[in-house]
Amino acid sequence: MSETIIRICDDGRIMVEKDINGVKSFKQIDPNTLVDCINRSLMRGVVSSGLMPKNCIAFTAHDSGERDICLLHPENRSDVSYFGTVYKDFPLPRLVFGFCISKEGRIGSSRIGIIPNNDKLKPETKMFVYPFSNVSKFRLCTGNNTFPPVKSMHTLGSIPYYILSMPNNNDHFKPENNKQSLEMRDLFELLKDKPPEFYYSDILIPSGDTLQNFINNN
Repeated sequence: MSETIIRICDDGRIMVEKDINGVKSFKQIDPNTLVDCINRSLMRGVVSSGLMPKNCIAFTAHDSGERDICLLHPENRSDVSYFGTVYKDFPLPRLVFGFCISKEGRIGSSRIGIIPNNDKLKPETKMFVYPFSNVSKFRLCTGNNTFPPVKSMHTLGSIPYYILSMPNNNDHFKPENNKQSLEMRDLFELLKDKPPEFYYSDILIPSGDTLQNFINNN
């Protein structure tokens, strides 16, 4: 059993008392030594993200080695498909993607959200309900699709394109998630020749969540 006691005397002296199995020893130390010892005890290991992907808006590193990263998607159009129909150059609202990456580089979970079209990003930025399929709140269901391993963080920039290329189905789709209460096929048909701005005037419903909720994955 051992115990260490630091005594700061009225005259400024700093005494260190050690008790190891009942045997006590005393020594005086310089105040700078004590300050240096405290500073070093507060230091944490450096977390290096490596080169980050373009449009990264948030990054979190956890003690477990897991990392969370959020990306702003730069495109407002993409080729999408729904039960065999390919919609070329389909309009998109302003999307954000979130990924949880394991210590080994596997994408364990992914999420997708919608933010206002032109607003400057802030933690309190309001978000909208995702109107299509495969998303429950923010969480994205990828079915049998698997993501490639993440060997470097900057390669994550390609994953949103991969997600958008996945075939859409009716999983988690709800007509009440769009202002028109349209079924999935009708929603695609309505949107296919509209500008991206049409989402904000005629389709999207506020979710009550903020961008900070999305970043925090809650």
